[in-house]
Amino acid sequence: MADNKEALRALKIKTGVMTRVKKELAMYEQEVKTETDKLETMKSEGRDPHDVKQQDQVLGESTMMIGDCKSRMEGAFNDLLAAVEEHGPDCEGSEELTAAQAILDEVEPMLEV
Repeated sequence: MADNKEALRALKIKTGVMTRVKKELAMYEQEVKTETDKLETMKSEGRDPHDVKQQDQVLGESTMMIGDCKSRMEGAFNDLLAAVEEHGPDCEGSEELTAAQAILDEVEPMLEV
């Protein structure tokens, strides 16, 4: 029973990590869209070149974070997949295993792109 409890705990933690990274990626993708629109507006309004340059740097940082999130998502996906394969038989029918498999199915197509 103690092994099962530890297995459930491991699945729950790794599922939480995967969920958090997925949300972060979505947030950064939205931020890039917002900052791109803001930069284009600033350029079309003929704003101060220094302000435009600063906004371009903000956009660059957000874009860089997308790559970081994708690599962390890949790592979290592999960790969760390994945990499901390792603990799956011990946790059959549990809520934690169901949630882990659902997030894996949801994220897998995002990684293949």
